[in-house]
Amino acid sequence: MPAVANIVLNDALATPVAHTFVPVGPDANGVWWFEEQNAALSPIGFYRLSAMLKRTPVPKNGDVDSSNRVNRVQFGIHTPKLETLGVNDAGITPPPTVAYVNRCNIEFILPDRDSLQERKDMNKFAYSLLQDSNVKQLVESLLNYY
Repeated sequence: MPAVANIVLNDALATPVAHTFVPVGPDANGVWWFEEQNAALSPIGFYRLSAMLKRTPVPKNGDVDSSNRVNRVQFGIHTPKLETLGVNDAGITPPPTVAYVNRCNIEFILPDRDSLQERKDMNKFAYSLLQDSNVKQLVESLLNYY
């Protein structure tokens, strides 16, 4: 089994900043978590990635139809934004709180019957989709096609 490595993603600033997501480990549901452990932020504000593989169950005696046997690969990107809500009457600044969280969820549904090349194609299609100008317009400008 390969070792779990850091994941590095660049942001969209004019001079991109590389964000290094360190593997934290799986939670009770088998979801692997990675976080950008930025020392400037409270852990509540760490950017996080999630990854999970749900494999098809072991076939049962008499199974002949593989059409419903699919593997699911799920990824999530979670980027909380923090805010500080002023100071109290004693002049003490409270800890930051989460104002909102931008999220992206991606799921690949991969039948047991597919081939390695088909999975490679799906991965490339998904990557290319996110680079498409129409998709960028939808996500970045919230402008629809029509």
